[in-house]
Amino acid sequence: MLSPFDTRFFATLAEVAAQVLDPQDSTIEIARKAARTGAPDDLRAARQALDDLHADKRDRLMAETHRRLATDLSAIWDQMPGAPSGGRMN
Repeated sequence: MLSPFDTRFFATLAEVAAQVLDPQDSTIEIARKAARTGAPDDLRAARQALDDLHADKRDRLMAETHRRLATDLSAIWDQMPGAPSGGRMN
């Protein structure tokens, strides 16, 4: 089952890929599809697309994806055990 974080990860990955990679790179649409469907085959294809990238591009893509997720307070809040799903306490 796809967790909300997995969906957020692949959506963020697709956003970053669209900015970092050539617009025609299939990795972009593969990541979008993985975020949209959450289907095991689509998730596997997205992971494979990442593995197939040149190491420099993959590292840049993953570093920026991680930076965005690590600085997105709503993403952090959503991962906190016991956090209310309806919003933040403050």
